[in-house]
Amino acid sequence: MIPQGIIDSLIMQLPGLTPHYTKNPVFPDMVSALIVAALIAIGMNFAMALLRKRTTDIDKMNRVMKETNEWRKQYTDAIRKRDKVRVEELKKKQASVNKMTMEMQQQQMRPMLIYMMPSLLVWILVFPAIFGATAGLSPIQIPWITCSQENVQKDQQVDTDGQPKGACSIPGEIFLWGWFLITSFAFSGIISKVTKTSMPSLTGN
Repeated sequence: MIPQGIIDSLIMQLPGLTPHYTKNPVFPDMVSALIVAALIAIGMNFAMALLRKRTTDIDKMNRVMKETNEWRKQYTDAIRKRDKVRVEELKKKQASVNKMTMEMQQQQMRPMLIYMMPSLLVWILVFPAIFGATAGLSPIQIPWITCSQENVQKDQQVDTDGQPKGACSIPGEIFLWGWFLITSFAFSGIISKVTKTSMPSLTGN
């Protein structure tokens, strides 16, 4: 599954949806901002997992994914061994496998679509009011996730109101959406196991 943080961060790049963060956040210090933002990210991931559990037949999806993986392994093995008879037999099952895979993907998308609207409202209406655009400081530079020297130079230019144009004040500051992305990656596996919504990958790993 794609972590919800990735989806949110991609959506936020669309014109008109990028939130305008307050310059006087409720959590002005980095420690409290990091902790609160992480807790919200974990809570949102947990809510997504519970929604998936209520709207998706996890057991059926597990069976479909395992059957699909097994078919792919057998098909690849038959091609590698140039077993034409076996390849033809497996090809006859391809339509059925493709249908099951499509149904599985539709089930995966259902909770994501339900979750998307409240998630967008939170990103656009709630987060800008309580957080600044950055929520921490990283000891290492991470492209697109942390402020670069170029970001700092651009953001520290003064606008017509005498205020900096952007949020980056020093290199290494973590963008809020980047921190959500990191937290989502870190806890998505744990949350899936706790809520029993984890599923095997299509590669069979």
